[in-house]
Amino acid sequence: MTINTSRKSGAAACVILAVITAAGCIIDDEAGVSYDPDVTRIISSSCYPCHLSAAASGGIILDTYDGVRKAVESTALVRAVNHNTGYSPMPQGAGKLAQTDIDTIQTWIKNGSFETDPIDGVFIQPFGSCQGLEPGDGLASQDELVCTNVAISGSTEEGRLFMDYGSCDVVLTQRPYWNKAPFGRIDPDDPRLGDQAFVTELEWINSQVRASGCVCCHDTAGSGRRAAVWDISAAGVWTDQLSDQGVAILSGKVSSGILGTFTAGANNGFSRDSTGFPTTDVERVQAFFNNELVRRGVTDADIDAMEEFGYFIVDIIEQQPGECAANEGVLADGKIYWDTEPARYIYVKEAGSDNPGVPPSNDNPEGVLWRLDVLPTVEGLSPGIDYGAVPGGTYQVTPDNATAPPPLVSGEQYHLYVLRDILVPVCNCIFTAP
Repeated sequence: MTINTSRKSGAAACVILAVITAAGCIIDDEAGVSYDPDVTRIISSSCYPCHLSAAASGGIILDTYDGVRKAVESTALVRAVNHNTGYSPMPQGAGKLAQTDIDTIQTWIKNGSFETDPIDGVFIQPFGSCQGLEPGDGLASQDELVCTNVAISGSTEEGRLFMDYGSCDVVLTQRPYWNKAPFGRIDPDDPRLGDQAFVTELEWINSQVRASGCVCCHDTAGSGRRAAVWDISAAGVWTDQLSDQGVAILSGKVSSGILGTFTAGANNGFSRDSTGFPTTDVERVQAFFNNELVRRGVTDADIDAMEEFGYFIVDIIEQQPGECAANEGVLADGKIYWDTEPARYIYVKEAGSDNPGVPPSNDNPEGVLWRLDVLPTVEGLSPGIDYGAVPGGTYQVTPDNATAPPPLVSGEQYHLYVLRDILVPVCNCIFTAP
């Protein structure tokens, strides 16, 4: 897993429902450090002249953003400054960088390694961040490097804290958030607190949440933000804050996959395909929350009668396209036109293919012929871009960045789907190729 600084982007839209999760858009003003001047100050004083473009030692160029980005993607930069085994300790011939400087570089990495700060409110796509061990991390590490998916559904390594290796400032662009009150109250004298087996399971559940991006919205003590709906650091049995539907989601009896998931193999062994938060032991989480359903007297019939989870998202994804207006679609000049609103995502798809949903698993459905994303540091595109073009500040997702999209066949119908934001379409129509 490596940093992907050519990452795809979208914009945060305060639209995702909050049944067990959070909703709204409140993000800290302090988004971390910037490439210039924070990182460049450290690199210029500690890495020059050995890694200047003119004569870069080991082929590592550190006087350009692209060069630094490549060093980050290969993990060479972070391994070298952390003096990891198997890498030449840097700076060469000098002492290890001050811990404050290493912390600055690692903070920049886990916040996305952007050359300039992302635009406020823009959805930052999930990405992988690999960095050296945080000070105070006492867990063993084979290579003294920890890789983490920086995403609401992403996780760091089991036993570690997402807050140490991920960025809530990034995560909170990916999910709307507000301080929504709990559905239920906690009894501070709950007799279950005297059951050591129960408490052990609850503490393990908490450790799973703290290893994932869920901690950003659901742990006041860990995140420093007031939790939304459920707070794992609340005194007592915090699960009493959940609605019955929330418990059903965490038990796996109601799917929350519509909110996007990683495969366990790409997420440090954590899966949330069948639970409401990522876990390394799906059956253990399901058993805990199924017991809670039984305790509450919630039956399968009750669950079947519950309102569909995420219906607002379902409505967007299942919205049928209309016929493009005469000035919409890919026109005879080879350019793509849509409504006047700026766009951050442009899809040209096969007619009849599904609409995209929430990253990381639902945003690139089958049938996409060409997808272009705008980086989170750049303003949205205006209509009139060439089909297949990759303007500055954009990233071609489909097909891969080195492959041209297939030519459109004259007379055939295609589906144009353009979003101003994640889950905020501004054009959804069928056009006929000229």
